[in-house]
Amino acid sequence: MKRFRVLWMAVALLFVFVPAAQAREFVLGHTGQPSVTFAQAGEKFAEFLAKHSDGKLTVKAMGASALGNNREGIEQIQQGVTDFWIISTGLLAQFTKAVSVYDLPYLFKSEKAVLDFVNSDVAMEIVEPLNEKGIHPLGYFIMGWRHIHSNVPVRKPEDLAGVKIRTEPAPIRMGIFKALGASPIPMDFGEVFTSLQQGVIDAGENTLENIQSQGFHTVQKYIIIDGHIMDPMLLVISNNTWNKLSDEEKAIVQKAADEACTWDQENVLANNKKILDEFKAAGSPEIIELTAEERQAFREASKSVFDEYRDSIDLELYEKIMKFQESYAEEAPNS
Repeated sequence: MKRFRVLWMAVALLFVFVPAAQAREFVLGHTGQPSVTFAQAGEKFAEFLAKHSDGKLTVKAMGASALGNNREGIEQIQQGVTDFWIISTGLLAQFTKAVSVYDLPYLFKSEKAVLDFVNSDVAMEIVEPLNEKGIHPLGYFIMGWRHIHSNVPVRKPEDLAGVKIRTEPAPIRMGIFKALGASPIPMDFGEVFTSLQQGVIDAGENTLENIQSQGFHTVQKYIIIDGHIMDPMLLVISNNTWNKLSDEEKAIVQKAADEACTWDQENVLANNKKILDEFKAAGSPEIIELTAEERQAFREASKSVFDEYRDSIDLELYEKIMKFQESYAEEAPNS
């Protein structure tokens, strides 16, 4: 009996002296300026993670390309050098065919359709294959509608003939503007302002937040509210980091990510609308809002993209997106 008491005392002492979970500090990178919503959502993620872990799990957010551009950032994620990254899905097509579906022009009917979709099981199914490349998706942020900014007025596809327009280095996104008659030039985000300023390119396309935060509006005469793409983003974690976490830590990270995604989605579209109102009030650059008929002309002119890149698209996922938004009404992309 005495022997058992000694044994239980030894076991009890073992638990007493087991060290508490060590504090972990992670690094999160992105290319956004502090004023854009997804950058602020990254800070919120750090805040939520510290809160839910009682300060044991912390994140140092480093934006404005402090850790490199998006290509370099994703390489760091794959290598386990950086823990978290926020990135547009358009830049991940090289890793999985599935995300290319988001690059199709005029895919979503409305903001509500997008917000509901990115929180669906199908949306997570689309990005799940990234795990095979060392990239674990935690959830979706939203950048908003992408619009054309240009030094020439654009109301119909023909107005883009020969216009040198910067696009992200994603084949389908380049194909959209090729179909519209422009001359698409793939270029890293950090090179765009200088290229516009020096006349290397005539135009670009981006969200209103990025147009304002990068100062593109100061070197462009027009912003054309066409909403050719609704740009989803992902908050991802390196599989190298993810696999080192305990189940409890994984649950805490996922909870913080869910809350950060919700915060982003609740704020980004309203902020884009605010920026649009500010541009209108300033009177420069000139805002060209396409009518439903004018926007339809762009949709028709870009239809060839679907056939040209059919082999690059997961058609089953495309059909799921179409089916998902059958009941949604078409709305103007005013953010």
